[in-house]
Amino acid sequence: MNSIHEKIAKSKAIVKKTVRLYGTNSIAIAWKGGKDTTTLMHIILTMYDGKIPFKVMFNDTTLEFKQVYKFINQVSELWNLNMLVVKHSNEKLKEYHKTKNKERGKELSRIMKIDSLNRALKIHKLKGYMLGIRWDEHPARAFEKYFSKRPDHIRIHPLLHFTESDIWQYIKLFNVPYLKLYDKGYRSIGEKPFTKKAQGTSERSGREPEKEELMEKLRQMGYW
Repeated sequence: MNSIHEKIAKSKAIVKKTVRLYGTNSIAIAWKGGKDTTTLMHIILTMYDGKIPFKVMFNDTTLEFKQVYKFINQVSELWNLNMLVVKHSNEKLKEYHKTKNKERGKELSRIMKIDSLNRALKIHKLKGYMLGIRWDEHPARAFEKYFSKRPDHIRIHPLLHFTESDIWQYIKLFNVPYLKLYDKGYRSIGEKPFTKKAQGTSERSGREPEKEELMEKLRQMGYW
């Protein structure tokens, strides 16, 4: 599976299997404007006559870059997405904005993110999420499976076999819209307080190092 077209075909096969196993109403695409899941959504568009049959969930931490909100609104309108916007609890947000301890702020951000995802599962009666993660982006994701079962939901990863280079090749080849923050030195986009321009060879080198060290633990808790 070397060519981009072979990789696209593999991703389409995973999406088709998802529909066969779970239908389209019980699975949501988890999207925060990043290049990978945007690529995944474009692949799905090509499969279903320019439409995305899944709900698209935006976990709004309220801490995103302003460019992220603008991009999500633009693409949502362009692709006529069925958006689910999940908000964090007001209580936790108030605590986050009051705290002056950076470590506590990061911990609250993680807790809010996981709580929001778990709440969305129940409120919207979802069986799981479809995500644009890849094997090569972080060691904690190197052994992920296309269909990853958790105690209370399933995660589906149709782009695992793509590389960072593949993603950009696809975006350029098919003229896919992407967040322009990538043109300014960011290679991986997280919440604004915890994201900097890439400073090393790792794709996620611009993320807070403490958060990266906890990636495997967070993944098990419910954060992708």
